[in-house]
Amino acid sequence: MDSKAIQFGQRTSVEQVEEGNELAPKFDDRGYIPVVTTDHATGEVLMHAYMNDEALAKTIETGQAHYFSRSRKKLWKKGETSGLVQKVKQLLIDDDQDCVWMRVEVGGTGASCHVGYRSCFYRSIPVGKPGPVKLNFTESEKTFDPKAVYGDAPNPTQL
Repeated sequence: MDSKAIQFGQRTSVEQVEEGNELAPKFDDRGYIPVVTTDHATGEVLMHAYMNDEALAKTIETGQAHYFSRSRKKLWKKGETSGLVQKVKQLLIDDDQDCVWMRVEVGGTGASCHVGYRSCFYRSIPVGKPGPVKLNFTESEKTFDPKAVYGDAPNPTQL
């Protein structure tokens, strides 16, 4: 199946978008839609990323997570380098169809973060304390060595 065969509906009314059964995603002015990815079994938030229309169509078509890398400006199949493929167990869209929630099963070590931790959300922010904010690590060990997997490739995070 060619991802071009996946067709998104036109957004014609609030009622159609919010109450209809047609997928009519709202991409932002740059062509992106945010996606929050969680572990299907535990509900743990693994990552936040973006999709463009091609990434969303490929995800629907293949059942494997595809994203759009804003820093590399290209389609990105999660796990194509690391082997940490995300198999989509459930794909949901919010009420006004401008955000995707993807529940996945992660292959390999079960990690989803390019830094080597299981989740990209591996630090907590303390609240209720004045002064400079110091983050607290919620994961004590990495699940893989990023340099062994990616080599000395530039960090994909935009600063």
